[in-house]
Amino acid sequence: MAKNRKILTYLVGIVMMLASILVPCGAVSAFTVSPQDQEYVLTPGQTVTGEVKAFNPSDAGEDFYYVVEAVPYSVSDDGKYSPGFDAMNDHTDIVNWVTISDGDESGAEEVHGVLRPGEEGKAYYTITVPKDAKGGGQYFGVRVKTDAEATRKASSNDTVAIKEVLGIVSLVYVEVSGDIVVKGEIMDNNIPSFVLTPPISASFVVKNEGNTHAKISYGMQVLPLFSDEEVYTTEEDMGSSYVLPGATRMITQSWDNSPVVGAFRVRQTVYYDSTDNEPSVTEKIVIICPIWLIFIIVFVIFALIFYFVARAKARKKAAKSKSNQN
Repeated sequence: MAKNRKILTYLVGIVMMLASILVPCGAVSAFTVSPQDQEYVLTPGQTVTGEVKAFNPSDAGEDFYYVVEAVPYSVSDDGKYSPGFDAMNDHTDIVNWVTISDGDESGAEEVHGVLRPGEEGKAYYTITVPKDAKGGGQYFGVRVKTDAEATRKASSNDTVAIKEVLGIVSLVYVEVSGDIVVKGEIMDNNIPSFVLTPPISASFVVKNEGNTHAKISYGMQVLPLFSDEEVYTTEEDMGSSYVLPGATRMITQSWDNSPVVGAFRVRQTVYYDSTDNEPSVTEKIVIICPIWLIFIIVFVIFALIFYFVARAKARKKAAKSKSNQN
């Protein structure tokens, strides 16, 4: 009996040691551009103006000299959905329809400005859709980057190293009215059955075969094994992502506060382009079991087997000894 208590004490000690969790440090504030994206439905011949805000945080410690420009926006067709801001195609003609301004009535290809630490600035873009524009999706980004020349001029050192800020882009999605084709599918709606480390994540792949962007809506529900009382849900605040025409994109969502150990029913619901359509729904039982717990379970199983085998042998030996005495 004392031996069993000693084994149990060792097991508890191992569990306490392996269950410790390290918490990563938070991120530092940085130069930002907002909004992340904007969407319009425009008709041929229509003109619209939008704005983009840039913020230089107060702890930046230096003035930020910048250039604002319109750049074509496309994504890679290798399944990774990597953004690109250089290549032109049938869906980036819009970059030629855009002018940029700092608030004046006249627009240009780019505008220059400076933001002191703690200041916020605005730039404006104007889209003028040609009257003969074809129907379908058109995409560009409003990019804010370092104005290296102005930064050097403001410095007393002509050879000053320029800390460049590149690729900070506010994306603009435009659907030009006309012959619109909405076509696509949800593929690989996947939830893993076994998770070694939290969080519980689910993923799906979207293929857009139309000629305009699709706005995908998706949500996750987590329920106990034997109850319909939700542990976690995003039904009231579903996620959304754009998928450009001709592109394939994998999207992942997670329950960030998943416990270290547990078993749940997880349901993922995905709508293609509109919540009025029939969704793609997948539900699975998901078990969270970290690798250290698997080792402990295996260890306990082998320990119990060893214990019962040893006990059986001891009884057999005692019975044989008693028989010999008789």
